[in-house]
Amino acid sequence: MSEAGAGPFDLVPARGGPAIIAHGAGNSAAGVRDVVSAGADYLEVDLWLRDGQFEVRHERRMRWLPILFEKWYLRRLPRGNYGLAELMRETAGQGAGLFLDLKDGGAAAAALLRRILTISPHPERIVASSQQWRALRAINEMTPEVEAFYSIDVHAKLDLFLSVADRDTRPRGVSCRHSLLTERIVKKLHERGLLVVAWTVDDLERARELVAWGVDGLTTHRVDEMRREFVL
Repeated sequence: MSEAGAGPFDLVPARGGPAIIAHGAGNSAAGVRDVVSAGADYLEVDLWLRDGQFEVRHERRMRWLPILFEKWYLRRLPRGNYGLAELMRETAGQGAGLFLDLKDGGAAAAALLRRILTISPHPERIVASSQQWRALRAINEMTPEVEAFYSIDVHAKLDLFLSVADRDTRPRGVSCRHSLLTERIVKKLHERGLLVVAWTVDDLERARELVAWGVDGLTTHRVDEMRREFVL
């Protein structure tokens, strides 16, 4: 993470069109190579810190139990050793980067990321997003090669971010729920030197609108379609 304007950074260097980020594609070992073959620029992966290790999963975990849950379902935590180090080895040299969504852990998550990067083969391009400022600052200090994005899911967090972005150490950009974005907001973020990633965008007409406004990345389940439409 570096201050806006501290140097050039593109999600996908030397190529036109927005970065295509495969939503949740790194959350399981199955299908990683298929998504990379489909042309994803990044694989998104959700990381939760537990007992000093990252758990790779989208769902929340019940306390003390190996049970994951969402509003509409429960499932058992998968067995095995699949985690961030394994995902990095799987994607190293494959042409796609990783878009890490750090769900918790603060500075401890950044420290663990530093250790994994030191010992594991990994893709050249890695971006990390979080809603925790302490995590973003720790990423800046411990893993300066990883660009950090502030994650925004509600209007209150977007308003707060805009109010402090000029007075605090800034991430390179924002990863924002697409429904919160307007042309004015995208312009305001760009004027601050920030990149804008919109999530999760599966409707092509909405994607066209966002790209017309200049968003720098689309997080989507529809990698093939978005790549055919927007990658120049």
